[in-house]
Amino acid sequence: MRPTVMMKAAMTLDGQLAAADGTSQWISSPEARQDSHRLRARVDAVMVGAGTLRADNPRLTVRLGDGSRSGRHQPIPVIVAGIGEVPSGAQVFERDVIVLTPAPLDLPGRVIQVPDPSRARVDLADGLDELGNLGIRQIMVEGGGALFRSLLDAGLVNRVVLYYGPLLAGGRGVPLFGGLWNTLEDAVPVRVVSVRRLGGSIRLDLSLAAR
Repeated sequence: MRPTVMMKAAMTLDGQLAAADGTSQWISSPEARQDSHRLRARVDAVMVGAGTLRADNPRLTVRLGDGSRSGRHQPIPVIVAGIGEVPSGAQVFERDVIVLTPAPLDLPGRVIQVPDPSRARVDLADGLDELGNLGIRQIMVEGGGALFRSLLDAGLVNRVVLYYGPLLAGGRGVPLFGGLWNTLEDAVPVRVVSVRRLGGSIRLDLSLAAR
């Protein structure tokens, strides 16, 4: 069974994930960040692209309250690799990691080859099917913008959680989605499930119809 996919992002009120120099800590409020960790605690896996791994070196762990991980459910880290470098010394590789890749890679953890027809990128649908075969039922995707766009274009996103921090970027840094929006008809319809305030941030929950 293919896992359900929840896309999660924190951004400014005008849709920027980070500034042009890559800085993004902290766009969202402390309350929103704790809420995000509670979301992590409820899913089986957390997925990021190799670009996010290179830029942020994330731990992808659940950290609540005092920051301790002991005794808490920790989701499986999943890395989506392309043809760029995947830093094997990243701190996430201290854990049991799954890497989806279009080509053989010598990396720690479980490496699963799922190339698309070009053999330069991961076939995300096949990759999700492989994760489902491993018993993963719920995945939270935390970045970056290229992976978000690829999953959205493929119709593989079921749910979106957006945290809007109390900031206006006032310009283009790193947007939520890359690429060009050509025409209104290309927009993806969503249903607004809920809107709520978390400290100075706003959490917006959306659902997407199957495509």
